[in-house]
Amino acid sequence: MPDSDWVRYQPMRGVPLPAQVHVGETTYRQVKVLKFDFYAATGLYRRDGAAEGASADVLYKVYHTDRLGPLPLGPLGRWLCDREATYLERLADVAGVPKLIARVGESGMVREFVPGRNLREVPREPGVSRAFFDDLAAILDEVHKRGIAHNDLSKPENVLVRDDGGPCLIDFQIAVMMTFAGWPVLDRLERPILKYMQSVDRYHLKKIWRRRRPQDFSADELERARSKGWLITIHGWVRRPYRAIRGYLLNRFLLAR
Repeated sequence: MPDSDWVRYQPMRGVPLPAQVHVGETTYRQVKVLKFDFYAATGLYRRDGAAEGASADVLYKVYHTDRLGPLPLGPLGRWLCDREATYLERLADVAGVPKLIARVGESGMVREFVPGRNLREVPREPGVSRAFFDDLAAILDEVHKRGIAHNDLSKPENVLVRDDGGPCLIDFQIAVMMTFAGWPVLDRLERPILKYMQSVDRYHLKKIWRRRRPQDFSADELERARSKGWLITIHGWVRRPYRAIRGYLLNRFLLAR
């Protein structure tokens, strides 16, 4: 399900996005809600008094901290916010990843707005160039060099095609990185897991690439690109029924009328 579809559904939890957000002495006012799901809400905001334009726009994302029935999920929301903000801080020098501007409150953040469209919204013809994917692969390499796996590249929505035609990698909500580096035993256990997840990132990048531009691959390369590890195969088996059930329940009970 494309992330943009979430705005079609009634929220299961969370509060409406605020009309304005303050970063230091700067006020940003809400332009529109972009996403509102179980974990977080994201909106486009514009600097107060500024004319329409990318330089005046930011994205505000806030993780929900309200309870779900008897479950106190506040710590989860604060932890998820801290994780994603930490990733963006670590990737601050990587061109092609949005810059974190500020953390806001206990579970919110404001980041750079990147004008463009996500890759799913871009028609296959004329589509994007080979240079686009070469640049995207270079961005992913830089993310990996900093000890992070994106972990959600199966969604073309997480790849932006900027207005200038270049790529941008977004949404590090479920990314992972080394947390026990230097610990004698845990480091040895964690490092191969991270390397595997980074290999999954590369697999999904090649999958998106070959679907968009099969002409960039030889027959042997296409065959190798289709090769899946056993964990990816199992994940695919599990994901299909899960997504079918989730889609049915959302459309049956939460579709906005």
